[in-house]
Amino acid sequence: MSIHILTTDPKVSESLTKLLKGNQQKFFIYDDLEALIKSLPKLRKTDTVIYDLQMDAELAAFDAIHFAARKTNLVALEPVDESKDEKEYHCPDNADYYLLLSSDERKARTRLYQLLHEIAQNHARSQARKKKAKDKSNKHVKAQPVVKAEKTVNNASSLPSPTLARYLKVKSPAMQSLMAEISEITKRGSCIYINGEDGAEFELVAREINFRANGDKSPLTVVDPMHINVDQLKATSQTEDRITYCYLGLSYELGMFATERLNDFLKELEADAAELPKTCLILGHVTDSENYLDKIEIAFLDRFKKLSQSAQIPSFAERKEDISLIAQNIFTTMRVAHPFLLTRTLTAGAIEYLESKYEELNYAALVRVIRNAMALTEREVLTEEDLKSFSDDSPTSQHLIESLADEKYFKGQIGAA
Repeated sequence: MSIHILTTDPKVSESLTKLLKGNQQKFFIYDDLEALIKSLPKLRKTDTVIYDLQMDAELAAFDAIHFAARKTNLVALEPVDESKDEKEYHCPDNADYYLLLSSDERKARTRLYQLLHEIAQNHARSQARKKKAKDKSNKHVKAQPVVKAEKTVNNASSLPSPTLARYLKVKSPAMQSLMAEISEITKRGSCIYINGEDGAEFELVAREINFRANGDKSPLTVVDPMHINVDQLKATSQTEDRITYCYLGLSYELGMFATERLNDFLKELEADAAELPKTCLILGHVTDSENYLDKIEIAFLDRFKKLSQSAQIPSFAERKEDISLIAQNIFTTMRVAHPFLLTRTLTAGAIEYLESKYEELNYAALVRVIRNAMALTEREVLTEEDLKSFSDDSPTSQHLIESLADEKYFKGQIGAA
């Protein structure tokens, strides 16, 4: 996979070079349209073309690039301009993706990597659909007899007893089962592998594990997966008289350097397997994301799984009962963190709307919809119609909405992407 960028803006070029340096994907920056056009026929479906919309005023070449790059992923880029009103930002109708490049380096990096992940994931989904369609079309495969399993009735006696959670919202049977898993996991000291759908609350599960293990007497160590310092992890564990729990982030976020260092660390953990480990590494993994990991990362993932206990975060399709609790918690947290927001009430109709969409949502999407509606809706009451206005789940629309909310309402807020 490679990234091809067309821009004549030195600031954009410098920013993207800094953000992509050290990334496993090769990137090329062009300041001439013809040079990029010559490269387009050689590109593959996994490649990405980023077009700086500032150039379109003179070149008017976006449509031509879109046609020529139809086999690739086309990203329309626009740097943040504080003098512009939010209504002046726009995404071309035929753009595959849109990137609002913030002047804040952390925001810019977060948005860029989220976008690259979305592109890779969409490609993986496309490949999976093609494989599924191919399998269906193969009429020569003899059907195997289907053995029906006995149905298990989910009644009160068959469910694990409800467990009080600190970070997770646990009401649905699926989440009660996850809490039972977490309780078992924390009885042993080892690596922990958390699998879940894209957008699941991986970090909250890691925090729940840490709480179950030590009551948060030792805070969960959360590292930047793109800049992991293994020596610092070792030093932290040596200063504690109990097991240190460390959340590494998601597997697809780990770069080549971090993966190699963590591989060495895992070897040390394997060598000391007979003794009680001082560090428990927790890694999140998005289902099917191994489709776009490289060989080194897959090898690391396999090694990690062998050393780990695992937990599966249930999808939202199994968690309708949790929607109301999660939505109210997000709303309250937003109100406390940003009291300048006008919204004061989340109506019952709004909650019912979210519950009706539970099969289409994930945790991150639910947070985004409420957060963006609160940030960009200048009303005291958040209604069903308001949530509908901000529930477009296309990557382009969501990215633009989130970016505008960040720049307008959360400027300077640490962690706002």
